[in-house]
Amino acid sequence: MREISLPLPGRDRSYRLLIEPGLRLRLPQLLVSLNVPRRVFLITDTRVGSLYGDQMVAVLKEADYSPTLLTVPRGERAKTWPVAQRLARELLALGADRSSLCIALGGGVVGDLTGFLASIFMRGVPFIQVPTTLLAMVDASIGGKTAINLPEGKNLLGTFHQPRLVAIDPQFLRSLPASQRRNGLAEVIKHGFIQDPDLLSRLEPGTRIFRDEAELTEIIHRAAAIKAKVVAADEREGGLRRILNFGHTLGHALEQASHFRLPHGEAVAWGMLAALRLSVKITDLPPAAAARGRQLIRQTGLARRPLDLDPQIIMEALPLDKKRQEGRLVFILLRRFGEPVIQEDIPLGLINDALQEEVLGANG
Repeated sequence: MREISLPLPGRDRSYRLLIEPGLRLRLPQLLVSLNVPRRVFLITDTRVGSLYGDQMVAVLKEADYSPTLLTVPRGERAKTWPVAQRLARELLALGADRSSLCIALGGGVVGDLTGFLASIFMRGVPFIQVPTTLLAMVDASIGGKTAINLPEGKNLLGTFHQPRLVAIDPQFLRSLPASQRRNGLAEVIKHGFIQDPDLLSRLEPGTRIFRDEAELTEIIHRAAAIKAKVVAADEREGGLRRILNFGHTLGHALEQASHFRLPHGEAVAWGMLAALRLSVKITDLPPAAAARGRQLIRQTGLARRPLDLDPQIIMEALPLDKKRQEGRLVFILLRRFGEPVIQEDIPLGLINDALQEEVLGANG
């Protein structure tokens, strides 16, 4: 079993990330080590629930836990105030109290929603993350950022609420559609760009890495360790943690402009392509490096065809990004692979050019 410790200041706030094929079947033993009550609430979406809900309930019951499965819709439409409120009322009706444990069983949406609910229900209850997508395993489940969406933008209501544990089982990925595997690779690639150029080399076989469980487990471990290291140094995104937003400033605007029909990983991939082009123009990233990065993104099957979105709507969505500082847009660019730069006040004309050239046009 691979283990990553995520140390945070304050008593009882550090936690472990555990990574091992088949780990979901040993969830009860992990709960014993946390000394949590026997009454637990599994929160999942309709697809993951249909695949793993009965199995996880049975595993917990066999170990004398009393699990209840709560289900939400698939996708970003679940990350809304009405859904969070409905879950809170269900918890109350089921007798949940301040010691009750919530378990997020799903991808980034379920993790964000469950963490947000856990942070506000009775002023905060414990929760753990059991991520079922690659994107959640290497990114969304780590670091305690929780959120729901508003009509005006993504993740505009949220809290910082750290999980007690992150239990990562790569075997969940066997049932993941190919499109979602590719979406998860976008976040792994991002981690390579900002911190670990050697990881990029391991990703160059593209989606073939999913055929080798040992290699896939190692890649998940390395990418998750990068996220954990950055979070430990900057829990609340006051400085260093902003580098994790490489590709996200424009990516979130693309999601918003598509009314969230564009998957997060695909949006981030387009955002990274634009950021690579901006990096060549602004932070002197060598063009050959940008070309290699562009090829790596596209050989995974991401960002291959230009998007059919209104550029004006995309540009209007950019100022809604929650990571702007005093009205200034913050982009993460690269000087070299592994050397990110926090860049403010990029001329809108350059951003629009990158959008047209990399995302909406056929250039690149």
